Amino acid sequence: MEKYIIDDRIFSVKFACDLGKCKGACCTLSGAGGAPILNEEVAEINGNLKVAEKYLSEKHKEVLENEGFLLGRENDYSINSVDDKDCVFSFIESGIVKCSFQKAFYNGDTTFRKPISCHLFPIRISGNKRNIIRYEEIYECEDALIRGEKEDVTVFEFAMQSLKREYGENFYNELKQKFLKNR
Repeated sequence: MEKYIIDDRIFSVKFACDLGKCKGACCTLSGAGGAPILNEEVAEINGNLKVAEKYLSEKHKEVLENEGFLLGRENDYSINSVDDKDCVFSFIESGIVKCSFQKAFYNGDTTFRKPISCHLFPIRISGNKRNIIRYEEIYECEDALIRGEKEDVTVFEFAMQSLKREYGENFYNELKQKFLKNR
């Protein structure tokens, strides 16, 4: 674990998404810029556009067609947004903003779940070697903090699947041992 800088708050802050209350606010942050994506995710997103598009509104499809999904440059890419707010891959289902990739993943249409930065949230990864792991607190997730307290779930526990996806099972288990030791 020495080569990683880990924000201890991932082990202490209680967090569990409450989509019923926030309505998917993390996918619609006004003026925040789109979610960061890795170089290797660009091809994966391109290869899965058709499965994702079937859930999108005409306006989102139009932005994809006219502007594309990719902003930035190599090693600093992000996802385009609609009206400087909604992720271009977001859609509304039962009043909740959701990810079209995740919907396609759950429906068995793709093996690409969604960009790792979205899957990891509220954890943010940075550093040239992706070795800085920190908790990002945003006002829109206030209800997740309340639910996390109520259910006694930490950011670390909430992000178990995404941490395993990013760093592997062994890394997660090593972190878990540190977490349990400090609990």
